[in-house]
Amino acid sequence: MAGITRQTMRKIGTILLTVIICMMASPENSNANEKAFLNVLVFSKTNGYRHDATPDAIMAMKEIAGENNWKIELTEDSCFFTTENLEKFDVIVFLLTLGDILDEMGKEALKGFIQSGHGLVTIHTGTITLQEWPWFNQLVGASFVGHPPFQQGKLIIENKSHPSVKFIEEDEMLWTEEWYSFDRNPRPFVTVLMSVDEASYDVDDNRWFEGARQRMGDHPLVWYHENEGGRIFQTALGHEAAAYQTEFLRKHIIGAILWAGGMAD
Repeated sequence: MAGITRQTMRKIGTILLTVIICMMASPENSNANEKAFLNVLVFSKTNGYRHDATPDAIMAMKEIAGENNWKIELTEDSCFFTTENLEKFDVIVFLLTLGDILDEMGKEALKGFIQSGHGLVTIHTGTITLQEWPWFNQLVGASFVGHPPFQQGKLIIENKSHPSVKFIEEDEMLWTEEWYSFDRNPRPFVTVLMSVDEASYDVDDNRWFEGARQRMGDHPLVWYHENEGGRIFQTALGHEAAAYQTEFLRKHIIGAILWAGGMAD
């Protein structure tokens, strides 16, 4: 070692340090980027009927966020919807929301959030939320008119390319749900991922909501589109509390949020 100059030693030291830093930053030695990081706002405010599943759905969102390294904030405070507050989030999730849940300032903040390129995921009740606001109604894609009693039916998986459904192997599957009907068919304006076979459940039960007895024929339930500059994902699944403990619904929600947040195509 006597023949090695101090300058050479410094060069060797620099090279070794660089190698060590690169090794520490490699995927084999760091879990910092193993999972996508998103800032997610979960909004579960209701104005009217409130689903019994809400506490279970909120707990599921907390667990999903922890498992996927997402930063999550939960609120039912409509005053939280300001431009300043929303700008730190990538995705807003409307979780079992219902009714007129935002004032005019909140509506403008949400509109700005979407128009600046962010994502919105509505779970189960997006089509019963802010129904009197035409902009939101058009954004979500349809408006709820009714459903039969909670019962089993057959889901048709139409498109498996989206991260919210690509894990499903079957083309059809049985699922127990409130089979929401809508005021119009959103298919011409969105990409439909799942629909329901209306022949697989009872539409003649007299416990339907008024105006919901008619069949839609083509009956989409889950869809997405890019609208107003943002990414919008709507699923009518998720009525029952137990559903939020199923691998199926959790993977469905995770894929929806990743897509809406721009983390998956």
